[in-house]
Amino acid sequence: MDGLKSTLLRRGGGTRAGRGARTYVWRLEDRTPGAARRAVRDALDGWGVAADDAETAELLMSEVVTNAVRHVRDELRAGEAVKVRVRVMDGLLRVDVTDPEPGLPRVVAASDTDEGHRGMAIVAASADRWGWHPGPGGGKTVWWVQVLEGRGSAVPGRTPSAAARNEQRVAGGKTQRNASSEQG
Repeated sequence: MDGLKSTLLRRGGGTRAGRGARTYVWRLEDRTPGAARRAVRDALDGWGVAADDAETAELLMSEVVTNAVRHVRDELRAGEAVKVRVRVMDGLLRVDVTDPEPGLPRVVAASDTDEGHRGMAIVAASADRWGWHPGPGGGKTVWWVQVLEGRGSAVPGRTPSAAARNEQRVAGGKTQRNASSEQG
C-alpha cells in the first residue's frame, strides 16, 4: 500500500472510483485545496448533481481541506497526506476528509477584522450535519453531509436543509420562513 500511496502523491493526487464514490489522496501542500475543489466538482458533475449543490460542496471542501493543509503540525507532515472520500447515495452527499493532525476542529466566532478562522463556522452553517472522529492510525476525519436538493426544491420526506434553515428570519419574536424554503 505504501507504494501505491507514494505513486499517487508523486502525481499530485490520486483517485479510486466506485459507483457514486471517489477517494482522493493529496500531499499537504498549498495547491491541495484547489485540486480538491476541482476534483469534487468533476465528480459531482459526472454524477449529475445540480450546480447549486456542487457549489456548496466545493465551498465546504475548500474550507476543510485548507484547514488540513494549514493546521497540521510540522512534525506530522513528513510523508503524510490528506485523504478525501466523496459519496452520493439516496439523495445525500457525504464527504470525509482525513488528515494526520489529531487536534479537534473548532467553530470559532471570527471578528470582522479576522482574515481567517471562519472555515468550520461555514461548514456548521452550510452542511446539514457535520462532525469528526479519530482517524485510523491517528489524526482525525472531519465529515459533513449535504441533502442534495437539485433545483432548490426540498427533497420529499427530509428535514429542511441548512440553506432553508439559514433562511429563517425572526420578526416580531416569531420565526418566519422565506416562501422559497417552504416549497416541497
